[in-house]
Amino acid sequence: MRPYRTHRTLRAAAAAGVAAVLCVSCESAPTGRDRLLDAAAAIQRLSSLAYEYAYEGSGSAAGSYSGRVRLLSAADEPRIYWAELRPSPSWTPAPPAGEPPPGEASTDAPVVAPADTPAEAPALILSGGGDYVAARDEALGGFRHGTISGGSGHLVANAPFAVLSAFTDPQPFRAELASDMELVSRETIGGVLCDVLRGSTDEFGPAQVWWHIGVEDDLPRAFRWEADDGSGALAFEIRSMLVDATITADQLAIRVDLDGPEGGDVIDEDARRIEPGVPAPDWTLETASGSSLRLSDLRGDIVVLSFGASWCALCRDLAAAYAALPGPAAAERVRFLNLNAWESPEVDPGPILHEWGLDAPLLLRAERIAADYKLASVPALFVVDAAGDLALVRHPTLADPEAQAGELERTLRTLLDADP
Repeated sequence: MRPYRTHRTLRAAAAAGVAAVLCVSCESAPTGRDRLLDAAAAIQRLSSLAYEYAYEGSGSAAGSYSGRVRLLSAADEPRIYWAELRPSPSWTPAPPAGEPPPGEASTDAPVVAPADTPAEAPALILSGGGDYVAARDEALGGFRHGTISGGSGHLVANAPFAVLSAFTDPQPFRAELASDMELVSRETIGGVLCDVLRGSTDEFGPAQVWWHIGVEDDLPRAFRWEADDGSGALAFEIRSMLVDATITADQLAIRVDLDGPEGGDVIDEDARRIEPGVPAPDWTLETASGSSLRLSDLRGDIVVLSFGASWCALCRDLAAAYAALPGPAAAERVRFLNLNAWESPEVDPGPILHEWGLDAPLLLRAERIAADYKLASVPALFVVDAAGDLALVRHPTLADPEAQAGELERTLRTLLDADP
C-alpha cells in the first residue's frame, strides 16, 4: 500500500495514452483506512520518539495536562516510556488572591489547572511499558515502584493522559481499523500539515473519534474522542516531535534523591498488599462542607468506603443498589462514606450523588489516596472493620450492582454479628 505522498507523485507524473489509463486506479485518493495503515507502519518503524503534548478532557476523561514523553523501542520487547504530567493529578492549586483556601469557606469542586500551568507546578513522572513500572509524584512527595505482574499496574494508570496509545500498542488503531474511518479534511497541528480522519468506535463505549495524521511522515499528531452519550470528551495534541532521537534506556529511569527536596517515601508496591486482613491505609480528606475527616478517627466503627465519580454510570447503578440495602447498612455502628475521585473540575458532585440516593458524607479529591488503595479507576468498594483492618476489597467491583450490594450486606452482617 503506497503512502499518500506516492499518490501525489504519480498524479504529477501521469502521462497521456495507455499510461494515463493505467494510472486511473493508482491515482485514486487514499481512504481513511489507507491513512491509518500508513500511520501504523510508520509507528512500527520508529526506533525512538520524543514529543511535547497537551491534554484536555472532561467527564470520564477529565484532566488538563501538558508535558514531555520519551519512548524507546527494543527488539521483541514492548516500547518503554518516560512521561511527565504537569501538574500532578494529585496537586491542588492555590486559590487566586482574595479567595478562601480550600476547607475554609468554599464548597466548590477543586479546579484542575489548565495545560499552560507554570513549569514550577508539581509533576507526576511515570516510567513503564514493560513489566517494571514506577511513579514519582512531586505533589505527594513519594516514589513508588513495582511490576505489572506483581499487581502494581495502578502506578501508571495516568499514563494515557500523556502517552498516546497508538505509540505503545502492538497493533495500533485496532478499534479504528475495525470501523469505517473517513478522510474528511486537512489541518495544521504544531506546524505540521495533517490529514484529518473521522469515525466511530465502541472500544470504551460508543464514541466519535478523530485522528490527525502527518501528511509527510504519516505519524499521528492529534487525537479527539467524544462519547456519544455526552459522558466524556478529550483532545490530545502533540506540539513538537523529534523522531528517532538519541534516547537510551537510562534516560527513561526516574531519578530519586532521598536527601533532596523531592525526597519522601520509597515504596515497593509489589510487597505492599491491599487485601482483607491487612490494615486499611489511613488518610485525611476534605468533606464537601469544607471540614476534614481522617479514617483512623473512625476506629471502633465499621466504615464503608465507596469510591466513585459523577460521570461513572456504574457508580450511579451501585449507588441505587447501596441505597436500597436493609438492616446492616443502616446500623448505628456502620459509617458509609462517598469518596469522590477523578471528578470533572466543572462539576459539583454533591447534588448528583443526592439524586442517586446517597446522602452519606462526601469526601473530595480521593484520587490523592488512590495509589494507597492501588486504584486505577472507579468504582471501587472497601469495608474497614472496627479494628481498622480491611474486611472487603472490591476493585473492580462486581458487574452486577445487586450482587455487589448483596456482598456488602453479607460482609456488614458478619462484622456486626462477630462484635455485637
